[in-house]
Amino acid sequence: MKNTGIILLILFVISLTFNVTNAAGYEKITSNPKITASLKALETVNRNDVIAILSGRNSTGKPIRVMFRNFAIYGCSNCEAFTTKTRGGDLVIYINEEHRDAPIETIACLIAHESQHHTFTNTRAEELRAWVSETTTWNAFVRKNKTIAYQNHPLVKRENYISNLYVKQNGVDKIKQLIAKNPVYANLKN
Repeated sequence: MKNTGIILLILFVISLTFNVTNAAGYEKITSNPKITASLKALETVNRNDVIAILSGRNSTGKPIRVMFRNFAIYGCSNCEAFTTKTRGGDLVIYINEEHRDAPIETIACLIAHESQHHTFTNTRAEELRAWVSETTTWNAFVRKNKTIAYQNHPLVKRENYISNLYVKQNGVDKIKQLIAKNPVYANLKN
């Protein structure tokens, strides 16, 4: 009986160590509690690939920072999020601060999208991969909890719209059309 108690105590301490390690990894990505909650949400729908990219399994080998930012200063207030490279070569994902009140699942979807831009190939194929990542992440959240699709927030409407496009014609054709029509992507290579 005494040995069982010691084993349980050891397992408990190991589990605490794992959680601290996980939290430390998020500290390298963000200091924002809402974004941290979104990262945790990604794990609940098995998007550990996104977490791995953000943690350093990307073209830079360094963690990608994620934060809210006022997009008006960049002249792109109508954008939801974008990824940029700093002068030091680090990658940062900026999410429009207008979405601070968005459900964490929608923030997680934007992060899943933007994480795909770590290669900076600037092609339509990369953009398609990003949109599909966003959509499949949203669909995973909705499968887990259908009520999130009924929330009244602009990002929920966006995710529902993209998801609907993805479902039509088995996925990518409608999203390819969306990318082709968007002037932001007009200069991208195929």
